[in-house]
Amino acid sequence: MNFKKALLILFSLFFFSSQIFAKEVKFAFLTDISLNNSNSDYLKETIKELNEMKDVDFVVFGGNNLDSAKFQYLKTFLGIIKNLNKKAYVLMGSNDLYANDGMDKDLYLLKTSKVLKNHSKKPNYVFKKNGYVFVVMDGTKQYFKSSNGYYSTAELKWLDKTLTKYKNDNVIILQHFPITLSKSMWLQTAKVEEYIDVLRKHNNVKVMVSGHYDTNLEEKFGNINVILTENYSKNHAYKIIELDLENDYIGTFLVK
Repeated sequence: MNFKKALLILFSLFFFSSQIFAKEVKFAFLTDISLNNSNSDYLKETIKELNEMKDVDFVVFGGNNLDSAKFQYLKTFLGIIKNLNKKAYVLMGSNDLYANDGMDKDLYLLKTSKVLKNHSKKPNYVFKKNGYVFVVMDGTKQYFKSSNGYYSTAELKWLDKTLTKYKNDNVIILQHFPITLSKSMWLQTAKVEEYIDVLRKHNNVKVMVSGHYDTNLEEKFGNINVILTENYSKNHAYKIIELDLENDYIGTFLVK
């Protein structure tokens, strides 16, 4: 084997291994779309825009995807986002569910998983990308209408167990309802102290991304980097988030 060929093989192996163990991830977070019969064209245009972003790894729809808990709105929403050329993950918000009208969590996620193949059918779930662990928290109330989120005892036990399982990984939590304080009592997530108690037991949560408060904000919450994204339905804004935590880099860009 000549020197040039050997050097080429070594370079190829290095490049390949660096791709496998890459520690960078880039994703889009759209929240509070509030889709109905009159505004769906805006989301169609955004999907086309996202499809042109070759370096975006996946897209998160961060809850309140529907204007109200109507099956027709869900069908339209899923029919649009299925045209993404990259992986999509769907969270739920206060507007998305109302079990008394037949739109409960099981139906919402069943329909979602049929359109987005291999999507979780559970409201709390985990997925991995480029060495990062993404934990989706639910917090919705499906049996009565309320603008407040609430993370149940069962959810928080699941979170505690999940954070223990991935204690050696960098964890990013994705959720519709923030645990930081809101100026509005109508939006403030209930009993956040219990959630915070779970987080204090662990040191692997590095980033928490939320919507719901209609706020574009980045701040520190203890050692956690909190990212809030404003309401898409008002000006069609969403956020691109880029992470390279090994190099202490967190970048955000608000797209309008």
